[in-house]
Amino acid sequence: MQGIRFWCQYLKIESYMKDKKYNKFLDFCYKNSVKYISEIDENLLRKYGNEDGVGPGRIKNIRLRLSEIFEDLENQKYYYKLINCKLKNLFYISKDFRELTIGDFLNFEEDEIKLLNISVSLLEKIYDVALNTKPIKEIIKRLEEQFTDDDIQLIIERMEQNKTLEEIGLKRGISRERTRQIEIKAKKIIENIFRMYHLNVALRIECDLKDEISLREVEEKFGKEKIYLVNFLKRNEIFSRPYYVEFLELFLYDKRESFFRIFYSLDLPEILTDLEVENLEKTFKRFKWIEIKEIYKIINVLGYKKHGKYFLRTNGYRNILEVFFIKEIDTPLRIDEYSIIEIINNINEKLDYNLYSEDLGELNSEGLNNLARRLEGLLSRIEGIIMTDSRTYIHIDKIKYDILEFIKIKDEIIKLKPQYIDSIAIYKTLETRLKEIGIFTDFMFYSLFKYNFSDELNLNTNGNSRVLTIGKQIFNRVEELEKFIKNNGKILEKSFIQDKLGYSTISLNNAIDNSKKIISFDRSTIGLIDFIIITKDELICLKKDIEKYSEEGYISIPEFISKIRLDKKYKKFIRKNKINKYFIASYIRYLFPEYKGGCNLLSKK
Repeated sequence: MQGIRFWCQYLKIESYMKDKKYNKFLDFCYKNSVKYISEIDENLLRKYGNEDGVGPGRIKNIRLRLSEIFEDLENQKYYYKLINCKLKNLFYISKDFRELTIGDFLNFEEDEIKLLNISVSLLEKIYDVALNTKPIKEIIKRLEEQFTDDDIQLIIERMEQNKTLEEIGLKRGISRERTRQIEIKAKKIIENIFRMYHLNVALRIECDLKDEISLREVEEKFGKEKIYLVNFLKRNEIFSRPYYVEFLELFLYDKRESFFRIFYSLDLPEILTDLEVENLEKTFKRFKWIEIKEIYKIINVLGYKKHGKYFLRTNGYRNILEVFFIKEIDTPLRIDEYSIIEIINNINEKLDYNLYSEDLGELNSEGLNNLARRLEGLLSRIEGIIMTDSRTYIHIDKIKYDILEFIKIKDEIIKLKPQYIDSIAIYKTLETRLKEIGIFTDFMFYSLFKYNFSDELNLNTNGNSRVLTIGKQIFNRVEELEKFIKNNGKILEKSFIQDKLGYSTISLNNAIDNSKKIISFDRSTIGLIDFIIITKDELICLKKDIEKYSEEGYISIPEFISKIRLDKKYKKFIRKNKINKYFIASYIRYLFPEYKGGCNLLSKK
């Protein structure tokens, strides 16, 4: 043991004793602050032998395992390509010792290593790579020792021949599920072996440290009979670097660090046009193997989805409508029962979406008008979409008006200390002046005044459609709506509320958005949060599952609903409440106000 201790510096015990029979020994080492193989000596083993339940058999197993480790490490000295490889070719290190080889480094005494002033994590990494990286042929040999011929044939049929689980199972006389279990186990073994013996490092070393390694070269290194393993590499994540495997069919070890430095520094807008895609292609121009199809793959990995000729990072209805009005609409668009079908078809066709597609059946005039009102309701929630006339909308970036003169007019109005802004009356008074600066209707004045000065003046919508109150409202529409729903004691249709209270669609939506007690129970119904039937335990579980499901900062509502429907603990909650994407999205926004979005996707961004 003593003669090769220097080979064991910074090798973690847990990495070499993964079998369950060593669990008790691992716990013992942890309690005694013993972390590395080099710290295991006779004194430690004697102390372990005095533990309850530890007999000579356990000590013998540990000695045997240590002998295997030491023999393996001794053989590592003969992997000359690795031992003679310079540290700088495998690690980011100080230039003071970049020219050192792996062999030089491993022969340092502990005091010499300390003088190098290297972090413990880097030391562990260097020793792990140096002492566990095996030649490719050795890795494949150790891998296939774990498999029967049938296991290998199954992987070949899946990876090379693209056979289905049913076909393979039928051939072997076993069920599809049993075939799937065998496949999963086999893939896990491959993954673990490739990780343990650092296949990616071996490939780089055996390909003479080239910057770029083609798939053809990888196939040559594996040999024709092992092509199924190359196919596995292309399809499965085996390397630790995030996203690395997503580009595995493009490259394996070629210029990976410089590639990822660029990849992780990308700061792209929410909407990608042809110009942004072209610029992205120029960014990766130095990598000769990256062409436009690889650029699309990078875009996809970054979370964008293609809609028509645009790529969107998030694709809820608000994002789709915003893109439509920013990129496709240059003049004000009127939305009514006569234009609604053409508008929806235009949105869905140009942006490859399905907005209201399920509702475009045989609608009468009233149905078409209701559909148009619903679209107007969506637009009222999108910042930057303004009205230029009755039922007519455009994005603020598409209109030209003199903002400086508009600010002067605002200042003059505020000097009079009004309690509210009556857009119709003010426009009639200042019509000539407002038209001179590009504001041609009272609707346009109302929308621009609200858009530009809402935060500064604490503006709120009033009962009248084009009146804004300044500061705290004397009349509180939110309280009125909450009280009305509470008095009725049940979930109500929005149309019923509008008829009884005389609210416009915009006024109703504003009141719902500003309330902390009202949520949607369906697309056309709302109610109080108290109407939800849920136990305390169910609520705790739901919050935990939401947090767990939303680790990446967004929640796909349809997928989350599918998840809870399959979970037995939500059986009563589902039975007692009408579960749909509008209800769940609204409830999540209530529980976690930091999430924004519509009924399909919520995001913290």
